Amino acid sequence: MAESEHILGTRLPFDLDTTLAAANLKARLYAVDRDSWRSAADRAEYVPVAYSRAMTDYQLAYWRDSAQEIFDLSLVLYQDKHPCGIWPLSLSVAASARIGSNGDALLPPLFVAGLTANVRKKLLQGCLEIIDMLARKFDIGQWQSVDAFSNLSGISEWQHLALCRGASVNCSHELFIDLQPSVTEIKSGFRKSYRPLVSLGTKLWQISVLNSRDDNVWSEFKNLHREVAGKVTRSDDSWRLQHEAIASGDAFLVYLRDAEQRMVGGGFFQVTRDEGVYAVAAYDRALFDKPLGHAVQYRAVEEMKNRGIRWYKIGARPYPGDQPPPSAKELRIAEFKQGFASHIFPCYRLTSSICH
Repeated sequence: MAESEHILGTRLPFDLDTTLAAANLKARLYAVDRDSWRSAADRAEYVPVAYSRAMTDYQLAYWRDSAQEIFDLSLVLYQDKHPCGIWPLSLSVAASARIGSNGDALLPPLFVAGLTANVRKKLLQGCLEIIDMLARKFDIGQWQSVDAFSNLSGISEWQHLALCRGASVNCSHELFIDLQPSVTEIKSGFRKSYRPLVSLGTKLWQISVLNSRDDNVWSEFKNLHREVAGKVTRSDDSWRLQHEAIASGDAFLVYLRDAEQRMVGGGFFQVTRDEGVYAVAAYDRALFDKPLGHAVQYRAVEEMKNRGIRWYKIGARPYPGDQPPPSAKELRIAEFKQGFASHIFPCYRLTSSICH
């Protein structure tokens, strides 16, 4: 058994080394090169939360809960024997095989700062070759990739090369808060009706941040989420991984207590050095007329500012004309979130069809 298969604990359904050689790509699995993954990520200009291992581990656990056989093929890319990029990559070989990242749409590779344009292009072409080879091997008719915000202007080289190879593109939108201004300036940019609600929330609730392991607080939040949802929505293992992300500094929880010390709401946020993401929330349904979410969002902004994070990704901003059309509930949620946002950025979804 190869070293990578020994660590993965299972045999890959294809020969990775042969595939990498055919694409003229030098790379090693994350599973056997974890230190280099962290080193390369630290040297990137901007690290979205989607590239954090805490997010990858959680997403793969989530998909495995649905009984899908999914392989983590995440790669550390090399140039001249030095790690120069990371690439979250996954392969599902269920009834309908699928290539992606973290069990979802494919992400582009993330490179260290300072690579020349020619080196980046060569590496990207090798990655696209890998995808095409896997698609043909596993009879995958098409693959999709999400080319989201990375603090750069213009379209990415990944998108350009994929379009040159025949991919099509659709555009959706995402809401962000610029965290460079002061907290006071950020609050002044909130929707006018939200500002007094933020102030009221700080008076109504005891607002706390969980940024280290606490089994009791995490259990309270998990139970609140179950009560609000009316059922168990995912496995204990996925909750464990999110708690571990807090302990490792890759996430935090903002939670609210009433005068009787009962937890009435909370928001879980995943972070990297550069970006924060609003991931999970639960609020007491009996208090929906009270400023629960407003207080959580404001305290989360304060925490991200304290950590020196550059951008806060609040979530998707669907529009009525999107395809497929969003539900009325999705539009209401987006309208609420937009009251906090300072920016709306495009998110491009590429679709590439494979000729077998």
